[in-house]
This record gives sequence, C-alpha cells and structure tokens, in this order.
Amino acid sequence: MTVRSQLFILWAIVARDLRILVKSPWILIQRSVFFLISLFVFANLINKLVSFPGFNYFDFYSVGAVVSTITSIAFIIGADLFEEEELGMLDYLLSLPFGHTLFVVGRSLGGALRGLIYTAPMLLLVAVIDGYYSPVGILESYVVMFILATGISGLSITVAMNIRNENRFDVVIATAELVTVRVSAAIYPLIYIPQALQPIASVSPVSSTADILRAIILGNPSGPTDIILLLTFVAVFFGLGSALLFRKLEGGRFE
Repeated sequence: MTVRSQLFILWAIVARDLRILVKSPWILIQRSVFFLISLFVFANLINKLVSFPGFNYFDFYSVGAVVSTITSIAFIIGADLFEEEELGMLDYLLSLPFGHTLFVVGRSLGGALRGLIYTAPMLLLVAVIDGYYSPVGILESYVVMFILATGISGLSITVAMNIRNENRFDVVIATAELVTVRVSAAIYPLIYIPQALQPIASVSPVSSTADILRAIILGNPSGPTDIILLLTFVAVFFGLGSALLFRKLEGGRFE
C-alpha cells in the first residue's frame, strides 16, 4: 500500500468521525450553551466574589473552560466505539482491508480533530475577551489542545474496549470525564483544590494544558514539566487504546 493510499484511508476514517459528530447536534448545542453560561455567568459571578491582587478569576476560568470543553468532546469517541461494538459494526470496520494501525490512528485523530474544530471558535472568543491577538500564539494553543484531545481520545477508547455492559460503560465514562476535568487546575487554582487531590491535579494533563495555554494567552509562568506530562499522557493512553483494539482484532470479542 502506497503512502498516498494510506493517507487517503486515514482521511476517510477521520472524515467519518467528523460526520458522526455532526449527526448528534444536541451534544454540540448542549456543550456550547454550557460553555457560554459558565463563561459569562459563573466566571463573572465568582470573579466578583474572589478578588485579590494579581489574580483575575475570569481570565483564569476563560482559558480553563475551553480546555474542559475539548476534553469532554474528545471523550465522545469512546461512546461511538462502544455503540459500534454493540451493533456489530466495529467487527466489520476492523475486518476491512487496511492495516489496523491506520484504524487506531484514524479514530484517535478523528476524535481529537472534531474536538479541536468544535472548540476553535471558543478559543478565539476567549483570546479576544482576554485581549490576546497573536496568530502564532493562537496556533500554538490549537496544537497543544489537539495533543490533549488525542490523549483523551486514547483514554476513551481504552475504556470502551474494556467494558462490555452498557450501564457500566455510561457510569465509568462519565466518571472518567468528571474526574479528568474536575480534578485539575482547569477550573480552579491548584491551591483551592482539596489537599488530598492536589497531587493528582498537579500531574493532570488537563492541568498541564490549561497552564500552557494560560502561559501563551495570559502570560502566566509555565515550565517544560507541563509539556512532558502532557506528552507522557498521550503516549500512555494512545498506546493502551491501540493495544486493546489490536487485541480485539486478533482475539475477537472479549468479556
């Protein structure tokens, strides 16, 4: 198979995931409304209640809200895979005549790309509100968000390939999304998170992504540790998701 044909197949897989998301408009509408309400109502309200020199909660929250939203959108890929497996479609897709590596890469990139496309206007809105207009910086922010979404897609695929019961899957995927977003420094500063959860939040990829974006857009300090933690997360869960899909392809359905 030539490189050109591999790229065509990869794009076909990614495009299919983009079409699937468009067919579920209520999910997009729900998250859009939640984002706008949380940004212009919740963040403004808390900003009036929490005030101390050198800290603006609205600016802090505005960036974190975008990161939280792309995390939630990236989790949807797991639900798509679970539904496809329930319908028997996943077995068909895995039997198509192309390498399974392409399938794994395509599904992960598809989940990440649709999250990025969906949240791109949100980041632009936040950048304008926060007074940041550098095209290069915004492009760098998109790259960081895409990397996070790729890792979250891998995590979601890992969950989908490990759970066979629908009710259990719904609970686990919702809990994973809740923990990933809430036990992080995306919404609240690390020092205000319960002390027992601070060690987890400090190494969260969502925290790292939010810190990197705040460094770009708001000029907050950020170090190479954030980038290392983010890339490590992506490598681990992209690898796990790939391994479990390979296992399914080679061993059939597993209980």
